[in-house]
Amino acid sequence: MSRRFVRSALYGLLGGWFGLSLVGQKLFRGDAPSAWDRLYLLLPDWRFFAPDPGVHDYHILYRDRLRDGTATAWREVTSIAERRPHHAFWHPTLRKEKCAFDIVKELLRYVQDNPAGSEGVQLSVPYLTLLTHINAQPHDEAAVGIQFLLSLSGGHDDEPPFALFMSEVHPLEEGD
Repeated sequence: MSRRFVRSALYGLLGGWFGLSLVGQKLFRGDAPSAWDRLYLLLPDWRFFAPDPGVHDYHILYRDRLRDGTATAWREVTSIAERRPHHAFWHPTLRKEKCAFDIVKELLRYVQDNPAGSEGVQLSVPYLTLLTHINAQPHDEAAVGIQFLLSLSGGHDDEPPFALFMSEVHPLEEGD
């Protein structure tokens, strides 16, 4: 066998595999098994951001309850940094954003799985984590309580944000 034949056969094999990989990518996949599923043992399945890509931004807001019973305006704890080209290589705040996203998502899942008014929500790990994080934020000197709100926005879309979950008012714990 000549080197030229071996090289052509290898290029044909790899090119065919690449072509089948492209054809095998189903853009809209159902949950039901299909005949293609067995092919994915040999062909790569390029489902980036699988299974559900994030299309919204979650926002964590908080406000203080003052001694006189009034509440301050809502302040945002997390803000999504505008993406810049250098973020492809260096993005130190990405972990903080991802952590906030995961905690909010977990709390919302917990709220959905538990009945309304359930005390278990306030004892869940994501709720207590958010409450501790809110407690560590700067507060008004006359603050005696804190409350947080989780909202959802369309990210860069013009979709207005809306509230998903609002906590009870909790006493503000003094730091050491």
